[in-house]
Amino acid sequence: MDKLPQMCQVRMSTHEGGGCKASVTCSDGAKREYNDWNVCYVGGRQFFTDPAVGDFSITWKDGGRGLGEPILQVKSIKDWSEWNVAGLSNDYIKEKYYNARPSTNLCYQVNAYDSHFNYDYICGVPKVGSKGAGIQADKPVNDRGYAPGLCGMHVVQHQKPNPATDKYKFDITLKDHNGNTIGELLGAVADKPIEVFSRLPYVFILNGGNVDSDAVLFDYAGQHWGSNDQDHHCDFGAYDSGARQGDCGFSCD
Repeated sequence: MDKLPQMCQVRMSTHEGGGCKASVTCSDGAKREYNDWNVCYVGGRQFFTDPAVGDFSITWKDGGRGLGEPILQVKSIKDWSEWNVAGLSNDYIKEKYYNARPSTNLCYQVNAYDSHFNYDYICGVPKVGSKGAGIQADKPVNDRGYAPGLCGMHVVQHQKPNPATDKYKFDITLKDHNGNTIGELLGAVADKPIEVFSRLPYVFILNGGNVDSDAVLFDYAGQHWGSNDQDHHCDFGAYDSGARQGDCGFSCD
């Protein structure tokens, strides 16, 4: 976790067909235990709320003798999508010991060959609003219908057909912290500052330059930056087939 500070470890275990336990440990070293179960039986789905990974649940299936195969579900990851923890762990074992093709390594079984039917698994889960190991844990959406935090913008700048008389045209897409589109304006002519209205509480403003080499300028809620601004993680490419495009990030709390 030192290399992936946005990740936490969710650990789940049973002892001789019962004794359900769970814990969450994150990069800060704090360990939170969740051992107060009221559905520690096959098919019982236990819900928890953790300050780092948010709402999650564990359902134990019959692993051949008692509780042996957990299903982990996290609300922020694809709206409670199911993780077959035993299956993911088997992929890890095949890769580690049998030179199988690389797996996602999201989960592994701590005691893979316990003869007393004690089952113990660990899965890596990103913190709410973070991304790790190719998994996005969405932030909650607010009353305005967007996830606040670090929003993104994608811009396409179309070159002037006649540089002497024409103005630049822009396609602008705004995305929230989760990467969902929350505003879009296509074919906007930059004969004046372009205003983009969205689910955000303030208007997003774009100013086009005079010549192709000029930076495109942006304003949002007191933030000012250009398409060459690395503080806003801007990445704009060169012109190709009459247009260039790029992305930046900005604060949208």
